[in-house]
Amino acid sequence: MQLRSGMMPGVYGLHDKEQLIEHIADIRQLAGFQRTELLQGKGRGNEVIQVRNGSGLQFQIAVSRAFDIGMCELFGIPLAWMSQNGPVAPYFYEKDDWNRSFEGGLLATCGLATMGKPSVDEGRAFGPHGRISSTPAELLQAEGRWDDEGRYELIFRGIMRESTATGENLVLERTIVTRLGENRIYLTDTVTNASHQPAVHLMMHHFNFGFPLIGENCSIDIPPGPKRWINGQGATDGWNGFPAPLECGQPTVMVHEDVQPDHEGGVQVQISNRIWHNGLAHKLRVKLHYDKAASPYLTQWKHPGKGVYVLGIEPGNATTEGRAVHRERGTLPMLAPGERKTYTFCIEAQLEAILT
Repeated sequence: MQLRSGMMPGVYGLHDKEQLIEHIADIRQLAGFQRTELLQGKGRGNEVIQVRNGSGLQFQIAVSRAFDIGMCELFGIPLAWMSQNGPVAPYFYEKDDWNRSFEGGLLATCGLATMGKPSVDEGRAFGPHGRISSTPAELLQAEGRWDDEGRYELIFRGIMRESTATGENLVLERTIVTRLGENRIYLTDTVTNASHQPAVHLMMHHFNFGFPLIGENCSIDIPPGPKRWINGQGATDGWNGFPAPLECGQPTVMVHEDVQPDHEGGVQVQISNRIWHNGLAHKLRVKLHYDKAASPYLTQWKHPGKGVYVLGIEPGNATTEGRAVHRERGTLPMLAPGERKTYTFCIEAQLEAILT
């Protein structure tokens, strides 16, 4: 629906800002955020922003963890997969064992100078998936406001820097927006090479989905394109489903190397499942839309093991085969001094009752 000035998506039957604010004393009755600090365990000291958009969507922004998105729920139904590590503070990061501090969450960022498998590139050793997800952000903005079209939006901005004293200086600025009346999260990342020398820039957005969105009857819809295993063997069919939890389930990694974009150059991935919620059958659906030019490769990670049970959908500017492999192939992404690269995503969640 194209909104006229002063209109917003329907909120409890109202589409007009002035009508809505007549019914409440404070907009935070419907939507808002709180900045909190974790007080115990390995996550002690982490700053988290708790966001609720007033339309059923709630999520956490991990300020201490690259402004990543952790827990995410729709009407109390979890969408994101959370790892058994629980919250982990940045100082527990281990370069050679990224999984020890991998919280899961809706989004874990991989990069900025490397991502994928460990490798040794030009004599320098790089661990898996890079350092950025364990880098605290500087909080630039956290506010709720009415925009010029009469929509109430919650907007958050953070900045992270991956640098050495004499080497790379890569700066990531992340903006996260959600709106009252829309169950969508809009994410924009801008990475800048702030040094005076060309810099390697590898980037992958590691989206993680779990039960009940993931299950043996779920459907994974990815646009057509060639596929190959990075970690797996045999035929590549069966990629669009998920088994029941397996006793000895092992992870697999598949790359969709050239997915077909839409007419605007975007890629849409959809995951859906039939679930039971409050005693009724529903269709739960998540759509992820992103710009293919910025993230030409799509990696799909599955782990069906009991007690793990996760699906990763991971757009990136390279495959996960490692920095050294891409240098050898001549496909290593670079940023010139002062050059910027922008990544845009929209995550939409839907819950529909099934009439039987």
